[in-house]
Amino acid sequence: MDKSVLDNLLERHKAQPVGQGYIDIIVSRDNYKEFVSDLVTQGFKVDSISWWEWCDDNNQNNYGLGGPRSIFYNGWYSEIPIDVDDLNFSTDTDNKNIIKQIIGKIENKTISFSDETVRFNENNWMTPAIWLDVPDDWRNKYSA
Repeated sequence: MDKSVLDNLLERHKAQPVGQGYIDIIVSRDNYKEFVSDLVTQGFKVDSISWWEWCDDNNQNNYGLGGPRSIFYNGWYSEIPIDVDDLNFSTDTDNKNIIKQIIGKIENKTISFSDETVRFNENNWMTPAIWLDVPDDWRNKYSA
């Protein structure tokens, strides 16, 4: 694993970490497939997926608790208060299958709220965030 490779992937895919490290890396619906593929291909271990609501500058959030302004797009992200989706792969799972499983987990995501159920494939605002297993002392460049 190489931190500079990871930082370049964040830029290329317009993926925004929340906080100082490399958990909760919010990635747009347009870029998540390539981002996941590049991460796994480069040897990074994806641990979990969390969920955020995308709010453009004209929209209030409906589901989230609030969060950071996007550094790549006009709008902001609001964290959805649900448990993260943890991922576990056996050591003999090849990269192609890992990528397929992570993308499948994202695309099949359903969230049940008290008054409605929402699905990733039906709601443009649902945005995944990738959690990586990297050294604890790695800091992203956005956390100044």
